[in-house]
Amino acid sequence: MLVEGKVAVIFGGSGAIGSAVAHALAREGAQVYLGARNQDKLSSVADEIRAAGGKAETFLIDVLDEQSASEHVAQLALQTGGFDVVINATGFVHNQGKGIAELSLTEFRQGIDPFLAAQFNLSKAVIPYMGGDRAGVILSVVAPAGPMAIPGHLGHVVGSAGMEAFTRALACELAPKNIRVICVRSHALDGAIQAGSYTSEVFAPKAQAAGLTVEQWVAGAAQSTMLKRLPTLSQIAELMAFLASDHAGAMTATVVNMTAGTTLD
Repeated sequence: MLVEGKVAVIFGGSGAIGSAVAHALAREGAQVYLGARNQDKLSSVADEIRAAGGKAETFLIDVLDEQSASEHVAQLALQTGGFDVVINATGFVHNQGKGIAELSLTEFRQGIDPFLAAQFNLSKAVIPYMGGDRAGVILSVVAPAGPMAIPGHLGHVVGSAGMEAFTRALACELAPKNIRVICVRSHALDGAIQAGSYTSEVFAPKAQAAGLTVEQWVAGAAQSTMLKRLPTLSQIAELMAFLASDHAGAMTATVVNMTAGTTLD
């Protein structure tokens, strides 16, 4: 098993990506702790994992509240004795499609502030309980927009680039503590909307403007990739399980490209 005996904390554990990663890590032997704001959704995911033979617990947390997040993580650390794997699978609705003439400052910052605040808050909260003789890894997921030049996505592009830059900077700081930091750059995921992803709401205005359903718009996005297909929810979950394992122990300060060839760097 890839992560047998490891303690894995998944922020955004009730979402499409978070729950898929939780299933993969639990199957590979990790004790998973799922954090989010909705207990009913968390309990549903945890019940599914337990029914499949895995180990899962839940906790409520608001990753945008620095003080509260720190306190909740500290309480969890007392329960677990520390963390081996930390996953940031949080996501926030933001504008995609408006040019700067129509975009307000608030809408611009929707693509930046919550994503970076969540990454900062959860990283700061978990670091005291990781590393040393107990090697740790912090993994996050980011959209492919960072290295791209696309109209109508100002906040989204800047926020995505910021997440990648944060990964590199934090990895340099945490390497002496034996903590790796990796970001997975993923395209829209096949199966994510069907699994309840918030991206359905993000993509809806663009799909409507093109006279398409969200499902049709996503299918069209697949044709824009080099492979003419999107990565799947299952593929990102399996990749994250590998990156969390000792097999990826020499990987840090990097962005793993999972965009089906949409971006090349």
